[in-house]
Amino acid sequence: MRSIIRLIAPAALGMLGLANAVTAQDAPPQASAPPPAQPVITYRAEGTWSGASKCTELAVRCVDHQIVIRVAKAPNPSFYDVDFTTVVGGAETPENHLIMAFSDDHHVLSAHFIDELKRPAVYFLAVKGDKIHGVMMVNGRTIERSLDLVRTSDVATPLPWAAAAGSSSSSSTQSSASQ
Repeated sequence: MRSIIRLIAPAALGMLGLANAVTAQDAPPQASAPPPAQPVITYRAEGTWSGASKCTELAVRCVDHQIVIRVAKAPNPSFYDVDFTTVVGGAETPENHLIMAFSDDHHVLSAHFIDELKRPAVYFLAVKGDKIHGVMMVNGRTIERSLDLVRTSDVATPLPWAAAAGSSSSSSTQSSASQ
């Protein structure tokens, strides 16, 4: 019966009511492709991040620069210690140390502070995977800076001057011990 059915035109099979039988029985089995795997996105803020801090058109006395931020857990689980540094001539210069709140539902670090021009300011840093996109807003309405950062380390690396201070104190200990 199947060989005869295969010879009859599909339209004729439809009139005979056999079209479904043919397609169901004779159609080659279709392998169902698994759905594409969704990338796993992490919202982990800890680590060392580096990238650009760019001024917007509305910025006052602002200069674009490269920055490094180091994010470590604070004693309170909802907060982070964040050190901001600028990179000038390959060397880091301290800018700010903030205690930032982390919103678990929006994956955003935020902190209010007073900037160098004595204006109220706030940082909003959205964490998504190995990237942070953020803004610095001043006077409650003007976005002055845009930040685009990438993770360079999964841990907050020590500040360069803190590491240098640690090595100089150990060398002074060694020199006094040798005397």
